[in-house]
Amino acid sequence: MSDPSAILLVLAIAFLIGAVLLMGQFAFWSLSARQEEDQRELSRRIGVLSDKQTSPLLRFGATTDRMAGFLDEALRSAGMPYTIDALYRNMLLWGVAGMVIGLIVLRGPGALIGVVLGGVPVFLLTRAANTRIARLTEQLPDGLDLLARSLQAGHGLGESLRLVAEEMPEPIASEFGRVFEEQNLGRDTRECFHNLCRRNPRSFDLRIFVSSVLLQRDTGGNLVEILQGIAHTIRERFVFHGKEGALTSEARFTAYILGGLPFVIGGLITVLSPGYIDPLFIDPLGKLMIAGGAIWFLTGVFIMRELAKVEL
Repeated sequence: MSDPSAILLVLAIAFLIGAVLLMGQFAFWSLSARQEEDQRELSRRIGVLSDKQTSPLLRFGATTDRMAGFLDEALRSAGMPYTIDALYRNMLLWGVAGMVIGLIVLRGPGALIGVVLGGVPVFLLTRAANTRIARLTEQLPDGLDLLARSLQAGHGLGESLRLVAEEMPEPIASEFGRVFEEQNLGRDTRECFHNLCRRNPRSFDLRIFVSSVLLQRDTGGNLVEILQGIAHTIRERFVFHGKEGALTSEARFTAYILGGLPFVIGGLITVLSPGYIDPLFIDPLGKLMIAGGAIWFLTGVFIMRELAKVEL
């Protein structure tokens, strides 16, 4: 009979070798994806490759899977250096890792629960996209003011964009810098600004800025006053949202307390008096009470959320 410790040692070594090989393959995929994205980015800037040709997998899935379009939009909003193909590989690796962990911990069919870890890259990507768009929106008024002052001093639009790219922090510096670079490479100004909106599809203020600039180029007008007006409007909206948050803070805080109170009380009862609330989960009447309580709980959460909203 084989020694169980020897078998475990062999399995551990095999698992370690497999993990090393998997990490090596992941590193190779990441490097390849980064190089491909750099080549595509250069092609986009000189006008050889359009933004819709970024990913073969996206071209295949865009007509059949809305998720592909959502992920590609999130990648562009987050400014990630890899493509949607690399994101799918990351999701696959996270899912496999979660299943392996589930097999080690649960030792049964329940290990399939670990596949949900495949959604971790999407969660992190969405969070990064929202954070970057919020930062870009916060920086936009100062960037527009700097752009307006540069135009007022007699500089051209391209030189003013370069000044914003040099003086402002990320991410607005890189976004305006890319517009300046594309213009220098000979691309049409309208196309350069449209690409700016395509890279940041979730920024409504940026679309207003681009529309104003392009409209001014077609119809004429004082671009300096237009930019200053947009910057003032964005700042006033920030002030309004700040006042809104202050006025609704009490309702939101009450909602948090009332929403968490049942779980806190249930946890304390379970710890202080084990078995006291077991009939609630075993008895049919208790299950019916839990279902009714869940319905009323969700109804209360919805009502408190509506009370915290401000009609615009």
